[in-house]
Amino acid sequence: MFRSGTVLGVDFGTASIKIAEVSRKGEQFRLENYGIIEVHDYLGHANLALQASSLDIIDHEASRLLKYLISEMKPKSTTAVVSIPSFASFITLLDIPLISEKETAQTVQFQAQKYIPMPINQVQVDWVKVDEYADERGIRFQRLLLIGIPEKVIVSYKNICKASGLRAVAFEIDGIALARSLAHLTQPTLVVDIGANSSTMIVVDNGVAKHLSQTDYGGVHITRALSKSLDLGMKRAETLKKRRGLLGKGGETELSSLILPFLDVIIQEVAYARSLYERRYGKKVLQFTFVGGGAELLGIEEHAAEQLGIPYVSPDTFTDVAYKPAIEPIIRNLAQELPVVVGLTKRYFLS
Repeated sequence: MFRSGTVLGVDFGTASIKIAEVSRKGEQFRLENYGIIEVHDYLGHANLALQASSLDIIDHEASRLLKYLISEMKPKSTTAVVSIPSFASFITLLDIPLISEKETAQTVQFQAQKYIPMPINQVQVDWVKVDEYADERGIRFQRLLLIGIPEKVIVSYKNICKASGLRAVAFEIDGIALARSLAHLTQPTLVVDIGANSSTMIVVDNGVAKHLSQTDYGGVHITRALSKSLDLGMKRAETLKKRRGLLGKGGETELSSLILPFLDVIIQEVAYARSLYERRYGKKVLQFTFVGGGAELLGIEEHAAEQLGIPYVSPDTFTDVAYKPAIEPIIRNLAQELPVVVGLTKRYFLS
């Protein structure tokens, strides 16, 4: 029996907070409301980001911004499912024999001590089964995505939500929520979530995150390169990057030559994630898509398709989610910005 009602998905990024309020009635999902608030001060001062590629989030600033966003949205629900950034977690693939669920849980707890560089009593351990196969002897194995989330990270997010009047009922790695949101992509698809300070690469196959990795390169590194090379302030460089991207003409053609080396670093990491998946699973990645604020770079899809040799597809986050006709003009942008929060809300309804 699936749940009905309304719930919030809340995603804390390095420089933004995103919320989607989604309802479900019968089999129909519907986007009722959404909100996005961005922090621009971090462009000039890295220590003003909401969170860096570490285990810490600035609680008081995140609480202040979340309260403001909630006050502007005025959502009907206060129940929330919250994302945990991949960079604030420990994630690895684990292959073990196909055994009962109880035995699997015991094995995962034991194996976690080998892969998580923290006392296991300070980490919340979880796992997701992503594959099942037989070896050359015919012995059945299962492939698990082993996830370790430090307890202090969960406590911080709980406190931020509580201070903002929200009731956090579940927490989930952003890549898992993203895969659920893009379950309509039935072919192996490389999903690249470009954030401000980091990027996450997920191979999604029939709604399952088969591979998940992360790199400490994101949109701000491109902005910083433009700022230094053109002697511009970071905010001006960010505006120029989003306005012209790789499609600058005339006097702006220099932009492409400055952007490409840093963009290609991210694409190299994407290609490496692709090769890891293909070697491990013996299957080809057939297409890719971009999500996240850092993907708002004109010409990025064409350049990446040329470099990777596979086609780009739209994320189409709202394939099975209805929305108000008034937001049709911006639905393509929202499809890139909101897949994580939409995936979080679906967890609530489908669990």
